[in-house]
Amino acid sequence: MSDLVDFEDLRDLDGSDLRAVLDQVSTEQLLSAMAGTPPGLRRLLLTKLSSSSAVQLEAQINAYGTVSFESAKNAQRALVDALCRLSRAGQVAFDDPEDMVA
Repeated sequence: MSDLVDFEDLRDLDGSDLRAVLDQVSTEQLLSAMAGTPPGLRRLLLTKLSSSSAVQLEAQINAYGTVSFESAKNAQRALVDALCRLSRAGQVAFDDPEDMVA
């Protein structure tokens, strides 16, 4: 896991790579992570998904309710871990900064 990668780095992914990362975590983790995401970033991430997926996920997030800061951060970290894992396996197009440091 890279300490140089943040949840906000998900915005650099295209839609199919973002979906691949989102699919790596449980629905509960995904909803916690997204519920704790600032509205601007959440909107940006949702625009990268198909319109039907975005509408469905947004409805689930809105119904999910409030989430603690700690729960949101833990869930976001799980997504970052998934991003790093998929990147290292060559399954998503993302350059993990940790892999570039020698």
